[in-house]
Amino acid sequence: MYNKSIRFFAPFIFFATIICILHAEADEGTIYHSQNDKSNEQAAGYSKTYQSLSRYLAYRDIPSFIAQYAHGKESLDYGAGTGFSTQFLQEQGLHVTGVDISKEMLAQAIVNCPDTSFHLVQNESIPVASETYDLIFSSFVLFELASEKEILKYLEEAKRVMKNDGVFLALTASQDAYSKDWLIYNTNYPENKNLKSGDLAKAYDHGANIEFMDYYWTEADYRRLFKQAGFQLIEVHYPVGKESEPYPWKDEKTSSPFVVLVAKKKI
Repeated sequence: MYNKSIRFFAPFIFFATIICILHAEADEGTIYHSQNDKSNEQAAGYSKTYQSLSRYLAYRDIPSFIAQYAHGKESLDYGAGTGFSTQFLQEQGLHVTGVDISKEMLAQAIVNCPDTSFHLVQNESIPVASETYDLIFSSFVLFELASEKEILKYLEEAKRVMKNDGVFLALTASQDAYSKDWLIYNTNYPENKNLKSGDLAKAYDHGANIEFMDYYWTEADYRRLFKQAGFQLIEVHYPVGKESEPYPWKDEKTSSPFVVLVAKKKI
């Protein structure tokens, strides 16, 4: 399964690396702000993250967690966006349903994954029955939520639709994401100085040519909210760049801009 995932990424990794090295920032690119509704143009721009080196590092170790903890095939892409994460789950041999709060993002997802079932989340509710899924995958969603109340509601809804023996995998920005010298991101912005929980932070993805504005949360924040929502964290993983990989990693060698949170229900 792990080798299959690497093959999935291989065609675009070299291209993405060259972009990162050159830091091609001549064009203004797409601005993606968590506070704002998404336009069709932003949804199309977000699809470019499919080819970014940031996706490689963030997703690289996910297949091993799926293999270890998922006991069935029914999975939910909770915040499917434009469908990249949906395709990724399907590459792992899972049966995938995607949901998102943005009609524009889902329209792009339907183009990218025409044979997949997608649903719109309304009033913070997933339109499926309780205890439906063996695996729930949350990819780059938690740092789009502006308050602890929103995060808690999001987690509680994930717990509702997850089977009692299911697993919740959440991928989000680490608390180091906006304070290091990365190959994959530029985070040298005034907004990132002295960040506190709930502050907006800024990062530019070189490979995708997208400027992101998302919310800063610490590992301690996530641990507390997961516990409050009725989850038990069983893994907290920071993917770092490996010497064996053909990329000129910078601070990725010792730190990670990402964190993977693996949780089970507290029964």
